[in-house]
Amino acid sequence: MTTGAPAVTPELVSAISLYGPKPEPLRNLLASIQGTAAARLGTAFVPYTLDQVHGTLVVLTGWRDGQGGVVNQDYLEYRGERRAMDFGRVQEILRAHLAEPITIRLGGLGPDAAPEPFASQGRPLHERSFSAQAGALVLVGWPAVALESEGRTRPLDELRRDVAAAGVLHRYHRTPSDVDDDFHLVVGHYAGAEPERVTAAVSAAREYLAAHPADVQVGLDQVRIIASDTPTLASLRFSSGLPVPAEEIAALYR
Repeated sequence: MTTGAPAVTPELVSAISLYGPKPEPLRNLLASIQGTAAARLGTAFVPYTLDQVHGTLVVLTGWRDGQGGVVNQDYLEYRGERRAMDFGRVQEILRAHLAEPITIRLGGLGPDAAPEPFASQGRPLHERSFSAQAGALVLVGWPAVALESEGRTRPLDELRRDVAAAGVLHRYHRTPSDVDDDFHLVVGHYAGAEPERVTAAVSAAREYLAAHPADVQVGLDQVRIIASDTPTLASLRFSSGLPVPAEEIAALYR
């Protein structure tokens, strides 16, 4: 539900990771997945540049409240609560959780792996590892420690849960019991492709991922606060590593 939302477009501001040049083996994995999709979708597939591919940690979308603060969109939309975001506290939480980098594992999950350590959004991890979502092709990985502990340790979910104390509701924590330990990487978009070709592209990408797992480190040096006019992040209005003065972040909201 949306309660008292202003009649303006909220500013797209986020804390993201891995935007820009990619380390190996991630770079090779992304190029291979994009090549797999292009081979099956042809010109219907529009890949992101490798620099453009990123993983979102925390979404800071919101509006100025007219009193110097910035209201968090997701608290307002999903809980009906007007919460002002504390950008200094958000960065403290990011630093606390990422002082030791989190290892994200991409791939290595075949369709016959049983039992799987946990489900993601109620679906098997192999299915979630690569999927077509509303015109986007999305690669998903999980913290290695979550996979190895069968979900008993969830570092990304814990980070996203803790930022609620700074006035930021994670959009997939719409109820207190919701869990989101997923690490999403959009590799590109498609349009005008027949459904069977999209299905073939997704299946081929999953098969490749299952046979070619890769680990990537996400630590403080990969985190940036960004502002963009498009969720593709094709161009940025603002980009900075941590720390960023809270007033500088607040000034991004018009």
